[in-house]
Amino acid sequence: FFSPHSMSNPNGSCPPATAQQQAPPAYGPPMDSAPQFDYSPYQPYPRFFQHEKVYVFYRFQQNPEELWFPTPCAMAGIQCPRMGFSDGWTTADVVEDFHPERFNEYRVRDTGVLVRYTHPYWYNRQGYAIAPEDPNMSVESVHPCQIHRVANAHEQPSVQQPDVSFVVVRWGGENQCDEVKEGHGGWGRTGSAVSDPYIKVLFEETVWPTLGPCYEVFSIFIRCSDDLTKLNAATIVPLLKGRHKVAMYFLWPVAFQDNLNSPGYVGQGPLLQCMQNFEACGLTTRFPHHSHLYRLLLSKDWASYLSWANEMQTAPTTKVPRALIVHNPLKAANQAIAAIQKIRCFKDGTLPTADEPKGVAKLGFSWEATDVRVWKGADELATALRDLTEQPSSWVESVMVQEWCTFDIEIRLFWVEAELQIDPETRSLRPVHPRKILYTTFNTIDHEKRLRDFERFQRQDAIDRCFAGDELAMADAERQAIELGRKLLLYVTTECCEPLPVLRMDFMIRRIGPGKAAVWAGELTELGGCFLGWHEGPEIIWGAVLRSCFREECKHPGCRCKPGNQRPPYLKPKPKHQGWVQGKGKGKGKGKDGPTTAWGAEAAVCSTNQGSIPQNIPKPKPKGHQWQ
Repeated sequence: FFSPHSMSNPNGSCPPATAQQQAPPAYGPPMDSAPQFDYSPYQPYPRFFQHEKVYVFYRFQQNPEELWFPTPCAMAGIQCPRMGFSDGWTTADVVEDFHPERFNEYRVRDTGVLVRYTHPYWYNRQGYAIAPEDPNMSVESVHPCQIHRVANAHEQPSVQQPDVSFVVVRWGGENQCDEVKEGHGGWGRTGSAVSDPYIKVLFEETVWPTLGPCYEVFSIFIRCSDDLTKLNAATIVPLLKGRHKVAMYFLWPVAFQDNLNSPGYVGQGPLLQCMQNFEACGLTTRFPHHSHLYRLLLSKDWASYLSWANEMQTAPTTKVPRALIVHNPLKAANQAIAAIQKIRCFKDGTLPTADEPKGVAKLGFSWEATDVRVWKGADELATALRDLTEQPSSWVESVMVQEWCTFDIEIRLFWVEAELQIDPETRSLRPVHPRKILYTTFNTIDHEKRLRDFERFQRQDAIDRCFAGDELAMADAERQAIELGRKLLLYVTTECCEPLPVLRMDFMIRRIGPGKAAVWAGELTELGGCFLGWHEGPEIIWGAVLRSCFREECKHPGCRCKPGNQRPPYLKPKPKHQGWVQGKGKGKGKGKDGPTTAWGAEAAVCSTNQGSIPQNIPKPKPKGHQWQ
């Protein structure tokens, strides 16, 4: 790990913008700029009649205000961990005749197909059931594209066998996960990787528009680490009907016991064991990574493995066993300093000097730089080692200690579907480039030796403020980082033979002269890292993740897994300023109306097959929930 060369200065390594040149605001898409999709290719819609038996393609987060899902049995919704098919086909009866000529695309809740669900078990993640005696709680107005007649089930093969089954392991505790949307270090409209908005973006903005009603999601809601140990993969996997079966885990594993004040965090041991059990039953992990690779990235073990190799440009790194810290923190600190000095001497011949050694101590299985401490001298390192291991509920087995490195700013490279190729003539790696480069820094170190004041820049602002306006030096840093990134991709290949759909690499860079820069590897970030204001990031990254779900070939000749058989998406995005909230809800007339503010105030009027609809249509007041 590295820290800016002037972090001891409260003003930070990058000088603050002057009054004449104010720092630009954190860039990124507006918080509500979710895309809207065009259903017009599926018109004219069929007519449906009262009492008809139909299948409905239900989507759990289509309306995030009412999160109900059908369960295989009552106990699957009552006991923990709760689980059920949150997305997919379910049975229903048509409540009243549907006239397609009266349907308004932007008022689905008022004009859609009114159905009553007939599946007997519906629960939310708190374990409450829909009251069967209340007809309004099982009635919903649905878009006609999500309806299919039972009598014509043979025309929709996905009713019996979807293209892909997703097992989604996510948070379901009493306290909701912090979305952390705002600020330079915020996650934007997607929210954090354990939050509901993040999962909604994946399924509502990527999976549904791409696949249409040809998938299913089996969601498992976790309240604590112990819930993970209760899952029996051998009984869950046979419930899945998809030709392709994958798993996704939206939890943050840590080396601490459970804490009610930290929703979304679980013990790394139970989570990794859970992943291994599902993988042993043939369920491929597609988010974040295969369990053994995920362990390598989260533990940060790669840094100590590579730190002795000069060409990998990684700071000398060692690990301090917890028992040594318990017995004598100062002695353990001196041993760690001696170890990284030996590694430095082996790499470039540098011998220890009279200067007081500096560096950082940090933990694996930690998030958002929470467990990183800057130290100078053996006494401060001993304090950092003791503080990191003696935190409440700690399961920490060792502390990673790294040499200090001076740098000006970080650059973060997103590699998307970057498959390395070897040139047989030169026996070297062929050029492969990252999809995106972002620029960030931590500006200060607080009194507890923690990194603070995270800031992100656009490229030109990073050059002006942190590289003295030297564009050539920045270009040199980017070139070196890309070359080093290729070597790191090759290293990852030693751990996993399958190319990764996405990997973010963080590098520390410093301008060392006109047109010249120095670069060091800082972090290999697992899939699920923050998009950091990258506008197209969610679409590009989730697209790559979805494509990875079809890497194993099935026997169906028309499946997306076959080479060259890339079907067009089910829905295409609408142009901006034409998107309206579609709506979905339990009970007739309970939906949202009018255009979404995501596309700006300019979308005051939108032309539809029902004429122009003003923007200020009032939202009907929802009825109260009635739970058992």
